[in-house]
This record gives sequence, C-alpha cells and structure tokens, in this order.
Amino acid sequence: MSGSWPMIVVLTVIWVLLWGAVTPTIVVGGVLAAVLVVTVFPFPKAPWTWVVRPWPTLVLTVRFLWDLVRASIEVSWFALRPSGPPPSALLRIDLRSRSELLMTITSELVCLVPGSLLVELDSEEGAIYLHVMSAATDDDIEAFRLSVLEQERRVVRAFAPRVERDAVCSGVRA
Repeated sequence: MSGSWPMIVVLTVIWVLLWGAVTPTIVVGGVLAAVLVVTVFPFPKAPWTWVVRPWPTLVLTVRFLWDLVRASIEVSWFALRPSGPPPSALLRIDLRSRSELLMTITSELVCLVPGSLLVELDSEEGAIYLHVMSAATDDDIEAFRLSVLEQERRVVRAFAPRVERDAVCSGVRA
C-alpha cells in the first residue's frame, strides 16, 4: 500500500472533480473510495519499462495526426458516396513486440484512426484482431497490415528500451 499513494491522490482528485466541489466530506469520501479501489483492485506488478525518445516521439505524433486526418476524409467519403459501404474484413496481425505496454499503445493508436476497430488484443500470442472498413482487395488488406506494423515500429522506436527497440526494428522477434 505504501507505493499506492500517488494513485490514491490521483483518484481522490478525480473524485473531487466529479463532485464539482471541494468540501471536507467530499475529500474524505474520495480518499476512502480511492483506498478501497487500490486495495480491492491492485495494479499487477508488470515489468513496464519504457523510455521516451523525443525525435521518434515527434515522428510518431506527426504521423498519427496525418493518419487521423487522411482516414477521416476517407471515412467521410465512404459515408457520402452514392454506392454502398465498402467491403470490410476481420484481420489478425502478429506484432513483433511482446511488451504489453507497447502492444497496447500500438493498438490504441491504430484503432483511434477512423476506419479500423480493435476487436481483441492477445498479449500472450502477440496478436491484435482488427475490423477494417476498407478491404476491397488483397492489396488493401496487405497495405493495412503493413501500416499497423509500421505504426508498431514507430511506437517501439519512441518508447521501447534499447534491447527491444533493436530487436524489433532489426526484424528479430522480441
């Protein structure tokens, strides 16, 4: 419980913000609720080691924003065009990283871009299952698969420890 104090403080602040007022009763209630949550639902002791590299993080951010704008335009066109919806597909993509944190970041960045939806993240097998909106041809599917792997590579370059970054970016399975 001694390492849980930052989480208790954060949860208490969220509690107070949700109530919209700062009174002794609300603050004490927030502390009690936070202690209960941290005690009943403790975080797993996961070895989440990561670093932040400024240049790769900037590249990741700019590319994500570009993908977001481009995909929003494409999805808007699919909604407005006179023909029916495009063919879709459910894909399994095997990621190269085995870090749950990096797999989660990659999955979230991919599914935040319009046109794809995360169905499942299988951390034991290192696979993500995605519903893809535009899968008219095998080339479309392969292009999407490669874009997910490139997004993973950008995430790994930005946040992975050196050993994992070198293994994933050199093509060796981490």
